[in-house]
Amino acid sequence: MRWKVCLNVCLIVLIVLLSSFAASGAGKDTTITVTPLQDRISFGESALYQLRLTNIGRVQQKYSLYSLQSRGWNVDPQPLSDKIITLLPGKTYTTKIRAQPVTRFEPGIYYVAFSIDSDSGQSQELSLKVYLGSEKPIEYLPTIRVSLDLDKIVNPRQSIAATLFLENLNALDLSDLVVKVQSAVPEFNQAFPVKLLPLDQKTLEFTLTPSKHLQPKDYKLFFVFEHAGQTIKVLEQELTVATLVPEFEVAVEEHSVFFRKRFIINITNNGNVLNTQEAKVPISFFSSLFTNSDGFLKTRGGQRYLAWEVSLKPGESATVQSITNYRLILYVIAIVLVLAWFYAAVQAPVIIRKKAVTVKSEDEGTLSEIKVTLEVKNRSRKLLKDLEIIDLVPAIANVEKSLELGTVKPKEIRHAKQGTKVIWHLPEFEVHEQRLITYNIRAKLNILGTFKLPRAEVHYSKRNGKKGKAYSNFLNLES
Repeated sequence: MRWKVCLNVCLIVLIVLLSSFAASGAGKDTTITVTPLQDRISFGESALYQLRLTNIGRVQQKYSLYSLQSRGWNVDPQPLSDKIITLLPGKTYTTKIRAQPVTRFEPGIYYVAFSIDSDSGQSQELSLKVYLGSEKPIEYLPTIRVSLDLDKIVNPRQSIAATLFLENLNALDLSDLVVKVQSAVPEFNQAFPVKLLPLDQKTLEFTLTPSKHLQPKDYKLFFVFEHAGQTIKVLEQELTVATLVPEFEVAVEEHSVFFRKRFIINITNNGNVLNTQEAKVPISFFSSLFTNSDGFLKTRGGQRYLAWEVSLKPGESATVQSITNYRLILYVIAIVLVLAWFYAAVQAPVIIRKKAVTVKSEDEGTLSEIKVTLEVKNRSRKLLKDLEIIDLVPAIANVEKSLELGTVKPKEIRHAKQGTKVIWHLPEFEVHEQRLITYNIRAKLNILGTFKLPRAEVHYSKRNGKKGKAYSNFLNLES
């Protein structure tokens, strides 16, 4: 028995060496490539491989495909007509090799020998690797080895990279294996199928993406492995979520309509804990004068801000607003312009000022003779016509006729109930022209106390043909 075991071991070593040599190339004038199509079988099934021959020599070659050293195996090309293949220089041919066990070997890995000879005298030995499984794999209990590579500290703003290494420890086919990730965190829950063949190994890489507002605490993470609807293994992992307290995010949306700006400020807590902060929006001093808001103004580092104190839960948002209304400036300007226009419209184009000085006092402390001066000026930019200047002398005094009555002589001196009216007439009054009219009055009796002189009037013609009036000031003379 021992010599048979040694013989089998030597045969296997020889086949491995020949297989290594064949994998490196088929020779100087031929390249051979073998690709497994079905190398995992049970007794009664056939393994299948793809064979690719390329003639890289300069002459035509004929190849013979056969197997003489594979005891307990039938190894033939498919179709059988491909036992002899003829290739021109530079040509390639692809066929299939079928290997079927005829002896009931124990489950395991076998190397089946296969030869290729060319008419140039070269001979290549190939080794076909076959995984022979049990005819009743259900008798095996699912047994897998699992290892996990996962960062235990979680930043909610980042995805978690996870790596699972799986190894099937027996010949049971676990092609329908399902891996489920279960956790109290809904975003972590997922499931994906894994094809784990007998004695196979697999490395799975996937990501876990938490909510960026995930509450900071410890969480359990379970990896459940199911086969044929049954749980065959559970792997537990504990994760710790870090606390995030970033500044509130402030987004400003502006709506402008005719010098009125409405700002909608959206404030968001991107952290994962309840937080209270001041949300700030920069504002200029000038704008703050015309801004209405439920926030408050504050200055930091020379910069003015409109601020709100807000308490928000993780992921919660709040909306505030402010209104900057520059229309008040327009209203003030419009009012000023209207008032200026109105003042200019109603303002008389002629100005008259009245002055008076005491010329003579016969008794100490009494008034007797007064010199009155009327200063008339055209302040408009147009020629004025038919001006009448009327001044009223109180009944207690008379106009002194024997004296020179100023630069312009009166047109008429007329007595009335209130006193004496003195009337001057100017046919034309030039632009910016100025006239002085002077006359004297004498009191009928000596006056003690205050002597009041009424306002003088100027009558002028308007564009619409109507008459306009301008008045002088009142005068009070003290004795």
